[in-house]
This record gives sequence, structure tokens and C-alpha cells, in this order.
Amino acid sequence: MGFRYKIFIISVLFFYSCDDFFLSELDECGKPGGDNSSCLDECNIPNGNGILQGNCDCEGNILGCDGVCGSGLEYDICLVCGGGAVTENSCDCENPLEIKDCSGECGGVAMTDQCGVCNGDNSLCTGCMINGSDNYSVNNIIADNQTCFIDYNLRIQPILDINCTGCHGSSGGIDLESYLNLINSNIIQAGDSSNSILWQVIQGSNPSMPPGGPLNNNDIHKISLWIEFGALEEN
Repeated sequence: MGFRYKIFIISVLFFYSCDDFFLSELDECGKPGGDNSSCLDECNIPNGNGILQGNCDCEGNILGCDGVCGSGLEYDICLVCGGGAVTENSCDCENPLEIKDCSGECGGVAMTDQCGVCNGDNSLCTGCMINGSDNYSVNNIIADNQTCFIDYNLRIQPILDINCTGCHGSSGGIDLESYLNLINSNIIQAGDSSNSILWQVIQGSNPSMPPGGPLNNNDIHKISLWIEFGALEEN
């Protein structure tokens, strides 16, 4: 047998042995020529996790909160299995679809108003929101500025007595000693402070009245508001 023939025979044998050993297909378990049986899970799935993923059977069903495989029941927000509650306000109600109103009644209709009062009518936070008014309140969040007022006898007359009646009392042509005298002097236009003579002479950085010096800003503001609110004696 010639040398070349021997080499040919050896090459053919080597080729087929390599094909058997190296080129055999791997099964899903990674085993050459295998049948996938070496890595089957409990559901006969190669490399599967079976029930370890939370399934209660091999069809992918989940164990319900009632302990029944595939029932589909879950705990609601009140931890009731299969309950229909969607808010914690219903957790103490016999009917899970009902919720407690602000008074604590299941299925009740009482509501909290804008002032935070259960079944309220917004009256506790409705009122004057103009700072400087006698009835102004920081707790008011709903404006009712028609109710704003300045008490003339408590707020305005004392300002006039201290600063004005020395010159405009029984003398000086304008009597500011009383509400009636002030109104009859025609220096007030109720509801319009800017066109009222009293306002014109006391406002600004260099007012013409009173002669002893300008009123403080708080007093000027109160007189202005009193005129804008209608220049009333009583409210």
C-alpha cells in the first residue's frame, strides 16, 4: 500500500470521527446529541423554572388569595380576598363598594366644604379679605368683601379728634366733631375716596392737612377704606 493511499485512508477516518464528536447538535440542555431530558423541570420544560416562578400549575396559573389555583382572586386595599374596596375609607363598611363620608357614615353624602368643615357651607372661611378692615381675617379664603367695614366711632372719629378738630371743630368753617357734621361738610363722596376732599388733603408725601404733620399710613389707610366702604356710621 503506497504512502499516499495510507494518508488518504487516515484522513477519511479522522474526518468522520471529528464529525461524530464535534459536529453533533447540542440539545437544549447543552448535551451533544441529547434529547433534552437531562434539564427538564416539573412541567417538562427544558431549563424551565416550573412552579418556582409563582405558578401553581404548568399552565401558568397563579394561586388565588382563596387558595384555589387559577381562581384569579386577589386581596383588595382592605385586605379582603376578592373584595371590591378601592379606598381605605371603605374598610370598615359592610359593603366594600361604599365609602365613609366625612361624618363617618358608610355610603353617606356629607362632604367637607372649602373651609375644611364636614357638611359645612363655607361660612367659616368666607368673609372680608381686605387687610385693614375691622372684620378682615387671615382665615378667610373665600372673599365676601361686600361685608368689609370700618367702624366710624371706633376708628375714624378718634383720628379726627386727635389730629383735626383743634382747627375744624367749632371753628374753621368745617366741623369734624361728629359723623353728622362730617357728612354735612360735603368733603366726603361715599364709595369714592380719591374724589373726596378729606382724602385729597391728607394723602401724599406732603399733605396740606393736618398742619401738625402727616397722618401715619395706617390712619390714612383706614380713612380711605371707610370712604370706599360707603362712609357709614354703623355697619
